Amino acid sequence: MRAAKVDIIDFGYDPDPVTVEAGGKVIWLNQDSAPHTATAEDGSFDTGTLQQGKLKSETFKTPGTYTYVCQIHPSMRGTVVVVED
Repeated sequence: MRAAKVDIIDFGYDPDPVTVEAGGKVIWLNQDSAPHTATAEDGSFDTGTLQQGKLKSETFKTPGTYTYVCQIHPSMRGTVVVVED
């Protein structure tokens, strides 16, 4: 899959994990009333603060597993799995 959408809803990421091919992009859409982020634990990407109804995408060029967290609500955790295309 070259692009995948992750809904931020009920203080969680859906789906989790999300899988895309190398060179593909993940789009996060905040459907919660609270602001959230999707911030890589290794610092490789950061959506910044997403208010309700806002979205942000990141492109993943290198295969691997990327874990991320909401900087505002650290109990929210997610994973992006990037596979060879």
